[in-house]
Order: sequence, then C-alpha cells, then structure tokens
Amino acid sequence: MNGLLYPLAAALAWIALAYRLVRGLRQDPRDPSLYSIAAAIALLGIIFTVSTPAVWAKIDHTVAIPNLSLLISQSCVIVFSGTIQCIIIFWTHPRPDSWRRARWRVVWVLGVLTVMVALFAAAGRQDEHPTDAAATYAQDPVYAAYLGCYIAMVALGFTDIIRLCLPYARAAGRVWLSRGLRLTAVGAGLGLLYCLVRAATLIEGQLGTDPKRLEALVPVFAAFGAMLVIVGLTLPSFGPRLSRIAAWQVQRRAYRQLYPLWEAITVTVTEVVLDPPASPDRGILRDVNRRLRRRVVEIGDGIRQLRHHMSDTVAAAAAATADAQGLTGQPRDAAARAAQILVACLAYEPERRERFDSPAVDGAVDGAGRDDEPRRARWDAWRTALPATDRRLSAPATAGAQPPEFGADHDDFSAEVRWLVAVAKALRGSWIPAAAAGDQAGNQIGSRT
Repeated sequence: MNGLLYPLAAALAWIALAYRLVRGLRQDPRDPSLYSIAAAIALLGIIFTVSTPAVWAKIDHTVAIPNLSLLISQSCVIVFSGTIQCIIIFWTHPRPDSWRRARWRVVWVLGVLTVMVALFAAAGRQDEHPTDAAATYAQDPVYAAYLGCYIAMVALGFTDIIRLCLPYARAAGRVWLSRGLRLTAVGAGLGLLYCLVRAATLIEGQLGTDPKRLEALVPVFAAFGAMLVIVGLTLPSFGPRLSRIAAWQVQRRAYRQLYPLWEAITVTVTEVVLDPPASPDRGILRDVNRRLRRRVVEIGDGIRQLRHHMSDTVAAAAAATADAQGLTGQPRDAAARAAQILVACLAYEPERRERFDSPAVDGAVDGAGRDDEPRRARWDAWRTALPATDRRLSAPATAGAQPPEFGADHDDFSAEVRWLVAVAKALRGSWIPAAAAGDQAGNQIGSRT
C-alpha cells in the first residue's frame, strides 16, 4: 500500500506546487501567502516522496544511516503541521495579532524537532525497515519516547488546524476559500485518525502485543488526508476557474437550447441576425458568452418586430389549454408564449411575401424579391419540419381572458436566458404551439387583437 498511495500523494503535491507557483508568480510575486502555501505543499511532497519505499531505501543506503528517512519524513510532518497553522492564522487574524500567534507555534515546532533529533540519535543504529519502521521499533523505550513526541505534536497540530478552519470557513466571505478551509479540516481529521493508529502502535508496542496490527491503515489515512489538504490549500486559487468552466458549460448549453426559438424568429425576420454562425451550434467553444448574448438580443429584436402579429387571443387560449393539462408557473407561461410567437411567425410570413411579390415599381421590388428567395426556401423548410398535432386549443374559461404577463419577473440576464430557454423547449417539445399553429391555419382562434 505504501508503494502505491505514497507516490500518488507525492505526485499530487508536486503538481499542485507547480500550479500554485506558476499562477502565483504571474499574479503577484510579492504575495507572502504564495510562498507559505508553496512551502506547505512542498513539505507534503517531500514527506511522501521520502516515505515511498524505494526512495526510503535509496536515501538510507546513500547516507549509511538506517531509517534516517523516518526522521526526515516525520520531521517534515511536524514542520508541515506548524506551517498550516501559521497560514490559517495569517488568513484569519489581523497582521499584528497573527505574527504573535504564529511566533509561538514556530518556537514550539523547533523545540519538538530538537527533542526528536536527540532521541533518534540516542536510539542507535537499527535494521532497515522502509514500510513499518515505527511499528517495528515501538517496543524500544527510546524509539517509544521519540514516537510519543511525534504523535503528540502532530495530533495537537491537526486539532489546531480543525479548530482554526471550521469557524472561519463559515465567515470567510469567499465561496472557494470557505470550501478550501472545510476540505483542509477534513484532511486534518484523517490526520487525527492517522495519529490514533500510531498511538495504538505505540501502546501495543509497550504492552508487548502486535504493534503492526493496524499498520495497513497508516498509508490510507496519511495519503488521503494529505491529498485533501493539498486540494484544500489550492482550491481558493483554482476554484474560481472551476466556476468559470461551469458557467461556460451552462452558457454553451443555453446557446444550443435557444436554437429552436432563434430559428423560428430569424428564419422569418432575417434582418435581426447581425452575425450568422459560421459553425454548427454544438461546435462552439470560444466566445460563448458573446454568442449567447447576441442570440438573446436577436431573439428580442425579432419578437419586437413581430409584436404587431402577437395575438393576445392565442396567448389566452394557449394558457387555458396549459391550465387544462395541469401546467403551472413558468412551463404554462412558456407554452403560451411559444404558441403566440409561432402564430406570429406564421401570420407575418404571408404579409412579407405579399409585399415582395407585388408588382415591381421601377424594378426595385423585383430585386428585393429575388434576394428574398433563399430566405423563403429556408422558411418553407422550417415550416415543413414543425411538429404537427390533431389537438386544438381550448377556449378560455371566461370571455376576454387576459394572457400571461410575459417577462414580468426577468430582472437580469440569467433570468431572461432561463425564460427564453423554457420558451424554446416549449416550442420544440410541447404540442400546444403546434395546436395553435393548426388553429391559425384553420382560422379557429379569431382575428388578431
């Protein structure tokens, strides 16, 4: 297990370190928090690199000191714990108070390291044990004292990390900083479980029972706890990018979902299209926000140009039909709006063709008519592809029923996009707009209001 999880944790630490340094140096190379976080991540990289059995054996063989890697890795754990505490203190306390609090932790770490080095040297030479040195020598009184200092300091440090992270995660004010603090606290919680296993190793060694009984849990708690801490430390940096990626995907999906509504309007009123798309909707990867905003503007411009053909009677009848089908809220209003827009497109087209097909005056209209022929072909293809239904709209329950007040609650761009997407989905997926189109063709709804 050590040979699998420890290299994985080490690789994650070195990747996170490279990312944090490259990004931080580009943004603000004088930011002190950049170097403190980088130091903490580098310590984790050293811990798990040295603890990898192959590296452990290579180091000990090179310096000819058995189990020196144990002292190196565990000393780095102590320094890492103190570094994380200082980082969180600097994040959550004002400058004069933070320096005072951090200074005592630095002194405490240096004192514990001095004691650990002295005890390690006093223990004398032992056989090489790359995977279970702590459990193997837990029965030795000097090693037991060494291990006791290590466990106490690490447990105290992880407890302090949890104590500092959780309260300030609720008051951090920045979403990704709050999430990073919580994730760091969870990683520290796994670190406490690691300390419990190591304490059990120490106790069993002193009692003369099997100290290796729980050794398989050590790499699990240590590696996964460290991975969570690494992600927690870097989350405030790369988290906002994840938000932007999620927003990009939402915008890209909305851009595609708006296509049925955009097509219905722009194939009827082509002049609202400023920049026809050069690639299929599913292929867009760049300028998604600009394209989405342009599509919403084109839909809005087209609806305004069709406003004289928007029938309140159609909207009221479609809303009554949606009520009869049990639709409420936005789905009901979207179905009514989609029916109104579709009927407006169908009513606008004959008038437009009549205008272009009228006898030419000095040849001007003939030219316009020829230019309009490709648009007519596209409109005919669109009209043929519309879904059809044998159903018809219900008459409103009361004469002169008022249609829904469309767009009354759309106070920002995101709300407008959600509304138009709902209309587009109703236009493509609901039978109510198709029924309105059938009624319009059969002149069953009545004249335009």
